[in-house]
Amino acid sequence: MEFAAQFDNPLICLEDLEGIRDRTGWSGVYSWYFDQLRRFITYKAEREGIRVESVDPAYTSQTCSQCGERGDRDGDHFACSSCGYERHADLNAAANIAVREGEPCTD
Repeated sequence: MEFAAQFDNPLICLEDLEGIRDRTGWSGVYSWYFDQLRRFITYKAEREGIRVESVDPAYTSQTCSQCGERGDRDGDHFACSSCGYERHADLNAAANIAVREGEPCTD
């Protein structure tokens, strides 16, 4: 919360992962407690006056955060065949979430 609190209009953006267990075939996802984590983050953030909003998670880790084209995700690795950009897939997704057009987290 300290990091977010240093900004004039702090905002924490989280992917809306409701229903992810139904959309994925990966069995490990059943042990994740997304809703519990979201509630904890929201509670702590609101106590500090920090807004928390959701964005659509569709293709956040598969879209290049540099050129916007769909790239290739292989485990934790993202590579864009259009511009050659490579990055950890989750960091690439975070960059996309931060600038998602038409979403509430573009503040």
